[in-house]
Amino acid sequence: MPDPALLPFILFFGFLLMFGAILRFAAISARKAEENMLRLAGDLGLTAQPAPRKWIFRGFPGAAGVIRGKPVKLYNFTTGSGKSRVTWAAVAVTSAATGGLKFKLSRQGLGTKVMELFGTKEVQVGDPQFDREWFIQTNQPEFFAAALLPEIQQKILPLRGKWELADNVLVYVEQGTFADNHRCARFATAVGAACDLADIAEVFARQQTRNA
Repeated sequence: MPDPALLPFILFFGFLLMFGAILRFAAISARKAEENMLRLAGDLGLTAQPAPRKWIFRGFPGAAGVIRGKPVKLYNFTTGSGKSRVTWAAVAVTSAATGGLKFKLSRQGLGTKVMELFGTKEVQVGDPQFDREWFIQTNQPEFFAAALLPEIQQKILPLRGKWELADNVLVYVEQGTFADNHRCARFATAVGAACDLADIAEVFARQQTRNA
């Protein structure tokens, strides 16, 4: 049994070891995220943005550029604080116009069941698998159900996050950072799907202009 007089020193040394391990893990994760972002940005034709640094702490890397004529941004953000702090990975695509179209796509689950109980209307596209796995909300149900073509559905099906078009920005988010290789692979697909969804908004806007 250790000498009681040494106990404070043992605890202090243990704390230093734990703190050092946390810092090392954070540094490895941050370096991995930067490497992955650099690779993903190169594959997509975007410009990588290195993580900002302050003292020994690093922020999150990002990327930005133009794909199919649309501004595209890859980034991380956090919500909550302390133990409830959550990090999210996101891609944002800006549409030239939306004509007022709004929509959200979420994975089917307990949350969507509760929404239905409180009167939220689900839009279905007619594909059994897609309708079973994804919950769609939109202010233009007939147009959006027809515009969400099977090839776009196939890009969305393997993804895990949430989609939302609000104002002129289409955003896809899922929990985590770009340090995860599988997430980076999903985002390579998500960027294409996001551009497809932004195209749908622009088509709707053109229809609204013609009908005005």
